Amino acid sequence: MVDDEPKGVVVGLDGSDPARRALDWAMTEAELRELPLYVVTAQPSAPGYAVLTPVPTYQEDLERTLTELRIRTETIVAEVGGARDRPFEGHAVVQVFAGTATEVLLGMSERHEMVVVGSRGSGGFSRLLLGSVSTAVVHHAACPVLVVRS
Repeated sequence: MVDDEPKGVVVGLDGSDPARRALDWAMTEAELRELPLYVVTAQPSAPGYAVLTPVPTYQEDLERTLTELRIRTETIVAEVGGARDRPFEGHAVVQVFAGTATEVLLGMSERHEMVVVGSRGSGGFSRLLLGSVSTAVVHHAACPVLVVRS
């Protein structure tokens, strides 16, 4: 997370359908507000793996995972941006972090104008109206939160 980046609209993206819809809404919000769009993806660390693996190997694996995640995220941004009625004309910055989605989005909420999340991510409890990340962000964000339902 960069402290001197311009304020913008932040969207959490995990690749799920609700997150893709949230990305589409976030693109619209960023365009309407004439703000940059920060597309954020997080990769939680694996504590057991980190303890059992030599530091250089763990660091290489984490960097490779984050690079693959960045490529997938950029691909989704291009797909969603291209599938809109009017292509996204704003400025999108893809950011990939090691950490949980909740901690990353809450940290971003302290410096940005709005956070957009899907109502549910890729978790397994489909009966829930809100997933754990969207619930935490709604309750603890330092800026307005837009929750996009499926």
